[in-house]
Amino acid sequence: MSVLWWMLLIVLAAGGVIGWHCYHYPGSWRHTFGAEHDGARRDLDTARGALRRLESSRRKEVSGAQAGVDAAAATRRRRIREIEQRIADLREPGRGTLREELGPLSLYQHVLEVRTDDERSDLPLHGISVRSDHSADAGHVYVVDPGGRQHLLTYPAAETAEDRLRRFVVDVHNAIADAKALQVRNASRIRDAEADLENARSDTSKQTRAQERLDETTARWQDDPRIPKARKELEAAHDRWQALTGRRPR
Repeated sequence: MSVLWWMLLIVLAAGGVIGWHCYHYPGSWRHTFGAEHDGARRDLDTARGALRRLESSRRKEVSGAQAGVDAAAATRRRRIREIEQRIADLREPGRGTLREELGPLSLYQHVLEVRTDDERSDLPLHGISVRSDHSADAGHVYVVDPGGRQHLLTYPAAETAEDRLRRFVVDVHNAIADAKALQVRNASRIRDAEADLENARSDTSKQTRAQERLDETTARWQDDPRIPKARKELEAAHDRWQALTGRRPR
């Protein structure tokens, strides 16, 4: 950076300092900077500082109490959302992990995916039934969906061994049994979670306590005589400065 730039920065900084002093201590150059008026300037600074510290304390306390209210409300909302998500997951657990596949059938932890030329369906295991039969040329799997519709899947014997097909159907049967048992357990869990949700929605105790603290803090500062007193003292300091200089500080 060149000397010219440094000189410009110094001039700007000095101008900023002078401007700040002229704004805070309006009047002649002697009033703003003269040593003989140090006491008058300290008088202003003392009154300004006293009011500023009190107002800063008030802002911090009221802001902290308001943050407590906001935090309590956010905690309650988060708890409600978590319980609602838990209930949703219990009711609709999704596919789960893939266990095995056999052609157009894919067995997942919670559903049996059936793919045909016309559609693809995720059938919840707890609501379906499955059976198979075999001929010399092919094996057949019949899946009854929760609505009662049947799906027929045919596996040519040359492509799928009969024992492979039978093992797959047995695995589906066992997965259906597991899914039905899980449904029973989940029904109980859902009832418990719904009770938790009702409690979470009705429990506003933390918010109430936080709001009471905010109200108490706000009321205490409204009744506190120190800020009005500090404002009067600052006005008196302004009066003294105006009487001295003919200019009133802001």
